[in-house]
Amino acid sequence: METDVLIVGAGPIGLEVAAALQRDGLRADVVDTGAVGQTILSLFPTATRFYSSPERLEVGQMAMSLPNQEKPTGDDYLAYLRSVIQTMGLHVHTFERVTACTKTDNGFLVQTQTPSGIQRSWQATAIVLATGGTHHSRTLGVDGEDLPHVHRLLGNPHRFFERRVLVVGGRNSAAESALRIWRVGGRPVLSYRGEQLNERVKYWLRPEVQALMDEGLIQDCMHTVVERITPADVQLRHLGTGTITTIPVDDVLLQLGFQQDSCILSLFGVDVDPNTQAPTFDASTMQSNVPGVYIAGTATAGTQKRFRVYIETSHVHAARIAAAIAGRTCPDTPEPRILPES
Repeated sequence: METDVLIVGAGPIGLEVAAALQRDGLRADVVDTGAVGQTILSLFPTATRFYSSPERLEVGQMAMSLPNQEKPTGDDYLAYLRSVIQTMGLHVHTFERVTACTKTDNGFLVQTQTPSGIQRSWQATAIVLATGGTHHSRTLGVDGEDLPHVHRLLGNPHRFFERRVLVVGGRNSAAESALRIWRVGGRPVLSYRGEQLNERVKYWLRPEVQALMDEGLIQDCMHTVVERITPADVQLRHLGTGTITTIPVDDVLLQLGFQQDSCILSLFGVDVDPNTQAPTFDASTMQSNVPGVYIAGTATAGTQKRFRVYIETSHVHAARIAAAIAGRTCPDTPEPRILPES
């Protein structure tokens, strides 16, 4: 298979790069190990809304209009991405994993494979890696963390009905998980190393969760860390007093954030920071240390302790990459303004 540009990653920014290249008259093919928007599909619990408004999530200059004028849910956005692909005629190949890459005189020869074992070879002049940064859940490093009742994703909160659930974390995901578990009739306990919920918890979420903790409807275990998980309980250590408290639980939900897997970057020869896994690239063109290999989206940031690179701050990457590959001057694309609640 021949293409001008092979894009690895069928998330919003990978699709936006494809749309930008198409406007320049270039053929772009997108491959992804999973489905379109796989991160949203796998990480967003049912009915969870984005923190960004629709216009900040739009791809390829295609408007996203919602009848309720609310922030979109994960399902809303996946439907929108499908429409983008179909309306623009983008070439997307899902469940096609990159297995190897070789530099050639004409660019790159990339090998891919489907889950059923079908192999394909792609010849491309340029490569764009839009592989994201949420490949693996962070870990606590304590005994019992791998027990079957320890979860990394909320999923459908209905499964926690009338169950006592320790939610570990104090940022947006942990706060929303505790709230939604309480709403379906679960009994959440919230453990966080800070003395209160993180200051970056969204302004429409924080007051409600805090009120529920003040009323004892969500058990408040602030300023604690998990020491040990057993099949029946969890031991928490208070960071102020050092006191160990044993809390009986039915489930443990770890909301600790994610780490990037830099293997795909290394496969293409891209240098990465050993601490953050962030790739080396030129911010004006998004080209990596490997000529012809570009980085886009959250993949540019490696593992983020605090998210500063996400969908709405990555749109500029598509314009810069398209201009660089098409050989034209990139339009003025200033860094996006980050909203105070982001």
